[in-house]
Amino acid sequence: MWVRVVLWFQKINAIEKLFEFLWKKRLDFFVKSIIFFCNIFIGKYSYMVNIVFDSLVKKLMKYKGKLVNGEKVSLLLKTSLAEDFSVQKMYKIIYYLKIRWYLENIKKNIFFVKDPDHIYSKEEITELFYWAIVKKHCTDFLKGNRYIGWLKALELNISSFDIPEELSIVNNYKQATEVVMFDKQIVFKTYAKNKTDNLFKSFWKLTKKVTIGKQTFPIAWLELAILESLYNPGMIAQGYINELVKKVIRKYHKTLDIKVRESILRKNKHNTSINRLYALSKTIDPELADKLKGLIKKYGYFI
Repeated sequence: MWVRVVLWFQKINAIEKLFEFLWKKRLDFFVKSIIFFCNIFIGKYSYMVNIVFDSLVKKLMKYKGKLVNGEKVSLLLKTSLAEDFSVQKMYKIIYYLKIRWYLENIKKNIFFVKDPDHIYSKEEITELFYWAIVKKHCTDFLKGNRYIGWLKALELNISSFDIPEELSIVNNYKQATEVVMFDKQIVFKTYAKNKTDNLFKSFWKLTKKVTIGKQTFPIAWLELAILESLYNPGMIAQGYINELVKKVIRKYHKTLDIKVRESILRKNKHNTSINRLYALSKTIDPELADKLKGLIKKYGYFI
């Protein structure tokens, strides 16, 4: 019987076929073994990463609804990773936090810690943090005194706190236009210096402090803000500014200080603005118009 079985195996070459099959499949077996052990390793690594990530999220949520900078995120991550910390890992985890809705990048190195279950619009975030970002931006990138001038100062003087598309910051050193938050811009402006007088120092004395939310800013007095707003307004804004100035004249004509305009005109500044104010006030407040006419005659020139 056993002889017959052996002869049958030899006839069909079963043993050779078995070894041939095993030889052909050896690579697949090797690859599958590697994949199997890699999956175990990756699984353990992913589990460790998730632990670190969850630990960081737990710490980060203590700042929910607030702004944090990159240094704060780095510090929180260092406490979670200890010796395994690296800058590359930090950037990767910040990326994961952003795509999972825990962080919103407001601007370079500033993040909004969010509730991932709530979708915030840009308008909401702007309303929450615009003035805080403006304050930080000026502190980080501008030296010396500065004040909010031009149109926004005029609006703030009559308690209009809407967030502008463009904010003018008058200072003694810097002229530039910079993005402060999303599509909002700051225009840094200076007054020309002459040999005998520093106009910024003179106009700095014509400022007051206004609190917006938790932030306090120096802004131009109403008299200075009117003249700055009337100086070279854009075609789109000109109509709005003219109507706003008329509104201010009607409401504050008894308290507007003509001596402030005299001091400015005597410095050979804002002659054009005072001419425009004179033209606007003729039909609203003839008495103010006469005073302005006298100033222009004495210290300036008619346009």
